[in-house]
Parts: sequence; structure tokens; C-alpha cells
Amino acid sequence: MDTAEKVDWAALNVHAAGRPARRLVAKAIAAAGGDRHPGVVLDLGAGAGADSLQFARRGWTVHAYDTDDTLAGRLVENERMSGSVQFHHTDIAEVEAFPAAQIVYSTYTLGLLGPAALAETWTKLVDALPRGGVMAVDLFGTNDTWADRADIATLPLEDIDAMFRGFQIIDRTVRDEDGRFLADKKHWHVITTLARKLS
Repeated sequence: MDTAEKVDWAALNVHAAGRPARRLVAKAIAAAGGDRHPGVVLDLGAGAGADSLQFARRGWTVHAYDTDDTLAGRLVENERMSGSVQFHHTDIAEVEAFPAAQIVYSTYTLGLLGPAALAETWTKLVDALPRGGVMAVDLFGTNDTWADRADIATLPLEDIDAMFRGFQIIDRTVRDEDGRFLADKKHWHVITTLARKLS
């Protein structure tokens, strides 16, 4: 696989623009108390924006972060939403502090930061959540094809559990299967964790 810097994320995101939102969006909203009192979501690695836009359709205010600006061109859809999306065209690792939020959401992105940047960013994300706030994120496990790459964070389950110390784990799913990334064959080992902050 090419390094993250060499991947044409714009082409990848344009291709993904028509996909539906992941079911994790609905799970995160339910864990955060539902739509009766929608709050703020941080969507890290928002890509083409399917998940950000779904949060906004359900009334949530979304801070969407990505180094590719595909999502920015889709925000005219906000006119049909009760919530909103504020797009941040930036590297997640360079954000000094994140806004306070009820949900931190990220799919297939945090591991691409690399081990050191992930550790620093994770602390900031935990700090952005109040007690009762929800973390809904993917992290790469050690069976992943990218496990031998120093620039990608792939973690054993015990290290992921340590990251969620102080959280109640509500749901966890594991994808451990062969697949593809762009034109390349790839083994995916992705641990998806939905958790609520206890204090």
C-alpha cells in the first residue's frame, strides 16, 4: 500500500460519496441519549461526509475534520437538515484542542495518524467528552496487513482496552477478514468500539 500521503484521497472520497451512512451513526446517537436533545459530534476523517451528513439530518451539530475537502462541496445539503456541519480542512494531528462534544466518531482513520500522533490526539479527544459522552471509533488490530508499518498504529486488544480505561464499553465488533484497499488485496483487522465515558 502507498503511504497515506501518496493515496489519492480525493478520488477515493468522490467514489465513496454515494454510500449510505454506517450503522455506527445510529448506535452512537442511541448511546448518547437519542435525538431528543441533539448535541455536538466530532467526525474525524469525515471523507465524503456520508456519516457527518446523517448526524446533521438527525439534528446534530457536526465538526467534520479531513485533509481532503470533498465534503465541503456537499454542504449545500445542509439546507435540508435540522442540524449542521462545520467542515475543518486540516490534519487531525495538528488540532490543538477539539470543541466539547457529546460524540467522538471516527472510522478507519485514527490508526493512520501513527502511534505517537494517535496517543496525543486520543488524549485531546477524551478531554473533549463530558461524563456520559460517547466514543464510537475504529482502530486497527495486529492482524491487519499494515501491522508491519511504523507509520500506522496497529494495536493489540489489551492496548485498545487501556485506551478505554474510564469508559463503559457498550458494544464492540471485530472485522478480521481479507478484502481490498484501492486495487490491492488487504487483510483488514478493525476493532470498532462504542463506549460511554464514566467520569
